[in-house]
Amino acid sequence: MSPPRTPARLGLIAAASLLGLTACTTVRVDVPESRVHAPDRFTQVETNTVTDTSQVDLARWWRTIPDPTLQALIEQGLEANADVRIAAARVREARAVVTQAESALYPTLAALGYAGRTQQNETGVQVPNQVQPPSSIPGLPVPLPTLPAINVPTPNVPKLPISTYSGYGFAATWEIDIFGSRRSDAEAARSAALANEERLHGAQLMVAGDIAASYVEARSLERRIGVLSRTIAQGERLQRYAQGRFDAGQATRYDVDRVGAQVQALRGGTAPLQTLLQSRLRRLAVLTGQTPQQLPSLPAPTAAAPADGSAIPSKLPAVLPSDVLERRPDVRGTAQLVRARAAQLGSAKADLLPRFYLGFLANDGRIEIGDVGASGRFTSWGAGLYLPIFEAGRIRARIRASDAQLEAAVAQHEQTVLAALEDVENAYGTRRALDQRSAQLQSAWQTADLGARHAQRLFDEGNGLLQGAIEARLNALQREDELIQAETARALVTVALYKAVGGGWPSP
Repeated sequence: MSPPRTPARLGLIAAASLLGLTACTTVRVDVPESRVHAPDRFTQVETNTVTDTSQVDLARWWRTIPDPTLQALIEQGLEANADVRIAAARVREARAVVTQAESALYPTLAALGYAGRTQQNETGVQVPNQVQPPSSIPGLPVPLPTLPAINVPTPNVPKLPISTYSGYGFAATWEIDIFGSRRSDAEAARSAALANEERLHGAQLMVAGDIAASYVEARSLERRIGVLSRTIAQGERLQRYAQGRFDAGQATRYDVDRVGAQVQALRGGTAPLQTLLQSRLRRLAVLTGQTPQQLPSLPAPTAAAPADGSAIPSKLPAVLPSDVLERRPDVRGTAQLVRARAAQLGSAKADLLPRFYLGFLANDGRIEIGDVGASGRFTSWGAGLYLPIFEAGRIRARIRASDAQLEAAVAQHEQTVLAALEDVENAYGTRRALDQRSAQLQSAWQTADLGARHAQRLFDEGNGLLQGAIEARLNALQREDELIQAETARALVTVALYKAVGGGWPSP
């Protein structure tokens, strides 16, 4: 003979049945597959200009550049930059939201305690002086017994009865997530947290790249200002020579004025370059978490750290399109957002199905009425069900909205993938073109410099004019300035390429 089915036994049977349903009735939405597929390789890559990425730490690519000043600035920026700190704070916030969402999967336990005192006044009206205990189990429509009110109808009683009561206990409630609504919410929160971690990696990548770009531009401006100073000095030398020839009657006023105009134009280029240099230094200060006035200058270059074109890596990282998509924080972040939207759609669909609850309350208390006192304990348990019948289309509207959000997230992810592939392809192609331009300008500068040396030697030997030697030197200085600008553009594209390939932060 089977044992009698007491209420407690029936409750255990119901709970076991609900737990059995939990494992097999989850509402789940699969993540849609992207319609964009990575190509086999990048078409703008030349095999003789790339290097094996296994020998390069793409997460700290700036360490391959032999410039301690640049390395120190980037490391400082990764610690102190406001964008990085904001992104890190949002990661901590998202992780806390995950904990909140996951807490709904577990029972809730709460301790309770109460004490009270009720005194009757002379008109028979109760004067409460207590905190009432809870009257129901949270989440369950199971009423709890309430304490009886004390009512003395006779107003002329000389000694008024006073009732006091106290008690303690604990309550437990649990929503059994049979159809996976709470699990979908937790999964959505976890995916959103991972997306925020990718935003942090993206902020770190952008800050490192921005610092490197501003630093390259600042060093370039320093070199260009130096070239301009030497050019002005040569122009003033030519001006003095023209003035001497004019005084000797061997040149016209036009010759003197023409050279003077050239010198004035050269002098006018100094102030804009100085202004640009200071703006880059202020930008570097802000990117590294300093006030704009805290970085008035950069340390002087040394032989070990020349801070010029020779510090630019000649070999580029060899990456495949699939590697880029696995490494880029923005691509990984949008992929996590797609997963979050899919989980939110599953949660919305689960709202059409019933929700089940279990609850338990245990209480131990005492009540005293005048000189009479009594104590006792009681327990209460229950199971509840919530099934939406008429919601005026609210739940189905939420499902349609979640489905549209998932579709938009997939489209955004595909757009991010295409933009990432475009960034890398463009960076490889631009770097190849700038390599060719830099090589040509390097050859032009070397030829002009050699010609200036020959012209100066002819003048020193008495076989040439000083004017020819000075003009040849001015031409060489102009070619040097063009070479510096080309090397700067080449360095900036290299930085952009390292940003485009994704930096290499590991998956969280």
